[in-house]
Amino acid sequence: MSHRSKLMAALGASILAFPAIATAQAYYGQQYDGRYPSEYERPRGDFSRGRQDSFGVYPEFRDVELHIRREIQDGVREDFIEPDDARDLMAQLRDIQGQELREFRVHGWGLPQDDKARIRSDLDRLDRLVDQIRDED
Repeated sequence: MSHRSKLMAALGASILAFPAIATAQAYYGQQYDGRYPSEYERPRGDFSRGRQDSFGVYPEFRDVELHIRREIQDGVREDFIEPDDARDLMAQLRDIQGQELREFRVHGWGLPQDDKARIRSDLDRLDRLVDQIRDED
């Protein structure tokens, strides 16, 4: 291959790559300015840790997570659970949701049965703990 042919091939490849590079610059509908958006600039979704109604990744655990969250909130409202205890319980729930997210990064939507059982066991343990704290009063 001659020098001219190599130069033409490189020029052709760069011309073909230009549209892909141009579209890669968009980030959430905005032009990319060389930095990642701060926590406050990111779009919020179901999995945002900054929201009170956030859930874990897997839909099969959402009902249990919602149940635990509501029991904690109701327990605080009805003075069965102290606010400090509620913060600790919510932190445990967020830790379990963090485990879900880590598993999702590894397995995607195909969560293996042993991991499902472990997460379900952790959620059941937390639910029993919430019930125990509510019943102590």
